[in-house]
Amino acid sequence: GGNFEQRITEEHTLFDSMGLAVRGGDYSAGGGGCVLLIVDRREDPVTPLLNQWTYQAMVHELLGIESNRVSMKKAPGVSKDLEEIVMAPHQDTFYEQNLNANFGDLGVAIKRYVESYQQQTKNNARIESIEDMQRFVDQYPEFKKLSGNVSKHVAVVHELSRLVESHQLLDVSALEQDLACADNRSEHLKAVLDKLRSPRTPNMERLRLVLLFALRYENDSYIGQLKDELRKAGIDDEQVSLVDVLLSYAGAHVRGGDLFGNKNIFNAAGKALVRGIKGVQNVFTQHKTVLSGTLQSLIQGRLKESSYPFVMSGMAASPAAASKDKPNEAIVFMVGGCTYEEARDVSLLNQQGGGTRVILGGTYVHNTRTFLADVAQLVRSRKQFAQIDIGATGHDTGGLV
Repeated sequence: GGNFEQRITEEHTLFDSMGLAVRGGDYSAGGGGCVLLIVDRREDPVTPLLNQWTYQAMVHELLGIESNRVSMKKAPGVSKDLEEIVMAPHQDTFYEQNLNANFGDLGVAIKRYVESYQQQTKNNARIESIEDMQRFVDQYPEFKKLSGNVSKHVAVVHELSRLVESHQLLDVSALEQDLACADNRSEHLKAVLDKLRSPRTPNMERLRLVLLFALRYENDSYIGQLKDELRKAGIDDEQVSLVDVLLSYAGAHVRGGDLFGNKNIFNAAGKALVRGIKGVQNVFTQHKTVLSGTLQSLIQGRLKESSYPFVMSGMAASPAAASKDKPNEAIVFMVGGCTYEEARDVSLLNQQGGGTRVILGGTYVHNTRTFLADVAQLVRSRKQFAQIDIGATGHDTGGLV
């Protein structure tokens, strides 16, 4: 802790250049100052496993975003100029305005977007669906030339719609959300088995459901049967082993927080009440990230120092007093990678204008596939390190310096 505090103090000019008055948690100026909050991906392995229903997060989950570039090469019938597209909020007003729009609202927004350009081209073609939009763009080259940006988003939303339908995501995602948010073991087991045995469920969704079930009901005797069902569906042993790998990486023995809100009876009752009030129409967005709750606690001065040890400069009165002050700035860094769902939560928190500006960073921005690849690699590396023979005489270092 002392070395970390010293390093922050030494590098304070870096933060000053960003307009942030950071002094290792210096609250001596009378305000909340700036807090650097370091969180561990293992505290919330659920969020990167869920299908997403807001624009940016859906694009990353279903298509993949790499350095603001999205590959559309697998989209049936996509034109050559749209095989690889740039989706950067700072260069694309429509994308910036709809980053966090849910999929239903996105359809309405893009319809208005197309209609505004229709008016410019004096074209009266009838547009009622996403398929109509795609046909309109394909049939009128002058429209496409006028606004490549509109045609880009029409193509992306059309492909997202196709994938949602072909992967049965509406049906599967409702069960995912329930696994993440409710404790109902017998109903969940039956529903997961039904999905695993259905020929309509893609293998990626089968694996996703078993991973979520295993995290919630970690010691359940039926997990072995669920893994057998995965094998029967043609999923190879290496992918099935991800169930055990994930539990090794982020199981209950690793996590310090209350991932599923069931350690406290009042938390569990409160979550059940909220689900009852919100109703079915919000079934796809009922999940709340752990980071969202952590940031609320930080802003309200309720973050437990036992879970988040506090390092401060020597100028503040005491860690206990300083940690309860409301920070003006909070820089969050997630070791193990963050997600666009968490970025959305941070964005919504900033829009509320509560007096604390939050900046989110991490080692990577994950979707389900990159998260599982990362987990598998980390566990594999750990096992390889444990198997290295250091040598009794000290001469054989096993390749380690």
